[in-house]
Amino acid sequence: MYALLYSLVYLLSLIPRRTGLRIGNFVGMVLYYGLSRRRNITLQNLATAFGDQKDRAERKRIAKKSFQFMGRHALEVCYLLRTNKEKLASYIQIKGKDNFERAKEQGKGVVCLTGHFGCWELLAVGAAFFHTPGYVVAKPLDFQPAEKLTQTIRGISGNQCVSKEKSMRRLFQLLAQGNWVAILLDQNIDWKDGVFVPFFNKLACTNKGLALIVWKTQVPVVPTFIIDQGGGQYLIDVQPALPWLTFGDRTKEIEENTAQYIQVIEAMARQYPDHYFWVHQRWKTRPYQPWPRKDQARSRRQREDISQ
Repeated sequence: MYALLYSLVYLLSLIPRRTGLRIGNFVGMVLYYGLSRRRNITLQNLATAFGDQKDRAERKRIAKKSFQFMGRHALEVCYLLRTNKEKLASYIQIKGKDNFERAKEQGKGVVCLTGHFGCWELLAVGAAFFHTPGYVVAKPLDFQPAEKLTQTIRGISGNQCVSKEKSMRRLFQLLAQGNWVAILLDQNIDWKDGVFVPFFNKLACTNKGLALIVWKTQVPVVPTFIIDQGGGQYLIDVQPALPWLTFGDRTKEIEENTAQYIQVIEAMARQYPDHYFWVHQRWKTRPYQPWPRKDQARSRRQREDISQ
């Protein structure tokens, strides 16, 4: 099965890139109309995020463009199978590389903070080719042949994957050795592993692991994103390292700094809404609510029985 998947991706990578990206746009529109559940999740997420700031027609336009972006992303990943530094240099530029260099000079390693924004797989490979290979924290795919192929593609530039599950000790080791680590922080997580922080003015359960790492090591966190500039051209935007917010209370510092990280991702999603991965149920986990008292629960059951 791995050989079959590899062959399919290899064949797709032989399509001229300009043609392939047009095919990606078409595939995205097919998915938009064909995957009704994901389309509805996207539209609901956009309504939650932007509310009255964007009317229904505008949110629908963004949804379509985001699906097209996903289609192009899929083709861009295929092209990574046969890429090299010279090829990437023809369509990727880097802004703010000095921000990474200054963070690296601290000798504590570097965390590249990003999210499911833009072509994030292209971002990781491009960053490795234009600097040094690093480590990408990711949740392994359930389908092993696809996971093996994903690791093969990510490793084209020398990057290595670190499993998101029980990775803290490994990350401490890698950072202590001066490596850079890429962390995508914007996925929903179970309440026991995260903290609730605002994302588009609605609380979203977010992994607190990054803030815990920084609290312990003071490793610099450098927001890094990739922006589609049209015509198959991209810009890697390396932003200044974020300061650690101090309050003299560990719990508050973990919450406030996690909120700071998410605000950076939100700012990019606001500026380039079609770049964001809206199909994900970002607000799925809700804050704890106390169980209703017995009399309240009994009253609710009675109302449900009457309605039936």
